[in-house]
Amino acid sequence: MVDTVDWVGDGDDDAFFQAIEQIFDIRLRRHLPWLNFGDVFQHLVTHVKASDRSGNACATQMTFYRLRRALKFGRHVKPDAALAELIGENLRHSFADLEGDTGLKMPATRAGWLGISGNICFVVAFAVLALTTLPPAIRIGLAGISGYAGLWLRHLDRRRLPAGCETIGELATMVTDQNSGRLARDGARLTEAEIWRIIQQLASAESGIDPNLIGPETTFFRSTVRAA
Repeated sequence: MVDTVDWVGDGDDDAFFQAIEQIFDIRLRRHLPWLNFGDVFQHLVTHVKASDRSGNACATQMTFYRLRRALKFGRHVKPDAALAELIGENLRHSFADLEGDTGLKMPATRAGWLGISGNICFVVAFAVLALTTLPPAIRIGLAGISGYAGLWLRHLDRRRLPAGCETIGELATMVTDQNSGRLARDGARLTEAEIWRIIQQLASAESGIDPNLIGPETTFFRSTVRAA
């Protein structure tokens, strides 16, 4: 286990706690005297028990059934079914429709080649404005054309599935992790093991550290002790 995730307080810790609030459908008080991830875990476990929000249904199974109904699939579709063959080509629209139909937040999709090309156009537009010595009118014109091209390419981009999301079962797991509080409110079982796993995943996303190396005694900051 690592001793600390070595956050520096430039917003990485704020992003972690905002994600906790969103996923567990909870409002945290500021300046809580937390020093490590074990403190976060104990607070969430206490909250879940006090609010009596954890039911008996399996959260991932509940999510899978919601996704299957929203996608209008029959019972023949199992969790190991390939998602790309079922969900359609335009993931931007498909995921937006799923959020509306299931009431659950979907994971972020990845940019496709058009989206990546659009991002390059934005970089070119910035470089033309900031780094070239062309006359102002030409700089502004070229930057405008490049920026417009970037917007158009991103609009046309159909996006790609999130990393590690090849089957509908894997999508159900990702969606469950992002909507644990809402699912618990709807009767899903929220176990201590699941709460801790989500904490590890969120901390890993903000620090880049292997989630399995983050333990209850792992602290947020290295050089100074700060309150969360």
